[in-house]
Amino acid sequence: MNATDFPTAPDAVINATQASSQVAAVVAAMRRIDPAGGPVAADQLRAWADTLIAELYSAHVARWEYRHADDFAPGCWAEANAEQVYYGPQRGLVIRALFEKPRAPQPEKEHVFQNRTCTVCGDPEDWAGPDCMPPAPPVDSRSRLPFDPRWMLQPLQWLRDAGPFALNRFDREHRSKQAAFLLEKLEAHITECEKP
Repeated sequence: MNATDFPTAPDAVINATQASSQVAAVVAAMRRIDPAGGPVAADQLRAWADTLIAELYSAHVARWEYRHADDFAPGCWAEANAEQVYYGPQRGLVIRALFEKPRAPQPEKEHVFQNRTCTVCGDPEDWAGPDCMPPAPPVDSRSRLPFDPRWMLQPLQWLRDAGPFALNRFDREHRSKQAAFLLEKLEAHITECEKP
């Protein structure tokens, strides 16, 4: 379809849009309802809701894009291939998925409504999505181990450089090699953790 094939009359544009999108057709039907008129039938509302949920929550990724983590210039996004999507975080790339429609997972767990509020996730019935996703339980701060790998650097350097004199030469060399190995791994780990 090229630019000469597009309809130019407003009515023709509306009809073409409604023919290509069920969501546009539902929204147009909702807008045609007279606010001063009578109530809308429940089966009609249910049909509209089913159409909107099916269309808005069943999208597939249309295109993957990437940019470098420190690149914020206009037009910095480029189309990504499968390798860039898979290894993007290790290579310092920011990956995004573009959809033709908003994406949401298929329903996995039904809501349990009581007094128009879900008893599991706490969402009100009017705003609840297709899935019941309860919030994550709060993490007890005491369960986190207050450990910083940098604390091990100085003792390991002492082990590598000083070494106990009571040991023979072979044991000192062995301990020095082990400490040097641990130092190298810890320094690499710290460098990796400090990356943005």
